[in-house]
Amino acid sequence: MSTIISLLLTAAVAAFVAWPLLRPADAARAGDGDLSPLEQQKLEAYRAIKDAELDLQMGKLSADDFAKIEGKYRQQALVAIAAIEEAKRRSRPERRSGEGRRVRRIAFCPACGDKVPPRANFCGACGRSLREAVA
Repeated sequence: MSTIISLLLTAAVAAFVAWPLLRPADAARAGDGDLSPLEQQKLEAYRAIKDAELDLQMGKLSADDFAKIEGKYRQQALVAIAAIEEAKRRSRPERRSGEGRRVRRIAFCPACGDKVPPRANFCGACGRSLREAVA
């Protein structure tokens, strides 16, 4: 009986240890599938630069070769980043002139000169409305 239990336990441990080696390659990169093509292009360029840096440190690449490869992939990453930013800019609704302005905040009460905490609407010392002072 103890032999059977030890064999089952050994098989379970072996399966647990071997699982990362046996799973499909697609499952390992399942997180990359939900990225946009531009995000994937940016990440691939970053990975290529990191690989080139490692190859340079290991002595597999000369400094000139690294500079060429790094420049190429840096340019690809910059193009992808610019396209991502442009897409984000286009997806935002246009603001009208009065919308989206930040409310000005003051650091000291204009009436008593006491320091005012951030995001306060009234002075803690004299009770004056700070919204009137800003307007």
